[in-house]
Amino acid sequence: MSSQLDYYTFMGFNPDELRLRYATYADRFKKGSRVLDVGCGRGEFLELLAVRKVDGLGIDADEAMVGEVTKKGLQAVAGEANGFLDTHPDEFDGVFAAHLIEHLPPEAVQRLVRAAAKALKASGRLILVTPNPNNLQMQLRDFWIDLQHVRFYSPEIMRWIVHEAGLREIEIGQNPSYRSGPAFAHERLAELPITPPPTRKLDRRIVNKLYTAMRRSPTQRRLADLEQRTNALVHWMKELYPPAEYFVTGVR
Repeated sequence: MSSQLDYYTFMGFNPDELRLRYATYADRFKKGSRVLDVGCGRGEFLELLAVRKVDGLGIDADEAMVGEVTKKGLQAVAGEANGFLDTHPDEFDGVFAAHLIEHLPPEAVQRLVRAAAKALKASGRLILVTPNPNNLQMQLRDFWIDLQHVRFYSPEIMRWIVHEAGLREIEIGQNPSYRSGPAFAHERLAELPITPPPTRKLDRRIVNKLYTAMRRSPTQRRLADLEQRTNALVHWMKELYPPAEYFVTGVR
């Protein structure tokens, strides 16, 4: 079987985009802390940690990926994550795993989270990042372009798994820097302007009556109703395309 690195190269996955997306997660870890990146891939997250003076270590089952990381002068080891975590209890200030759990069946995800929780120091933080099943394009297309993907995990399921592993201060959030789907206007449609008649030669009361009549005309009511329906439809469609990845984090 070819390396996942070959797949990344063939698909043209941009490391700059990954660094942009993962920066918000790297900011969670303090300077001088020790963080394990599980499924580190090409090392984009480890690069972000290095910039922040965080002591990062990667682990990946794909030796070609590990080789790519070490070429950058970063630390990574090839191996199976659970076995590594089991032999390093209470060692890390943070454990990070991005786009890994969707490659695993449920029992393996539970096992990984429990092992990661035990590898954390007291007050250490676990961050898991995975595709957002609430995004329609992710459901219909993007998730299925990776042959290694097994299944989606909903935020509710992951909240339970992290809780069951004994972590606290559990937080679920979406990453706004990763979008997938059609672009929608961010603002509601403005109401159609109604220009009142000129007031120079007309009595103000007459102007007000004319203006009120214009606003109450059947045409104006139909247009206002159309605006409301359009805004409601756009709002509903935008809800089908939230950020394409979410995270769950908890503290030991």
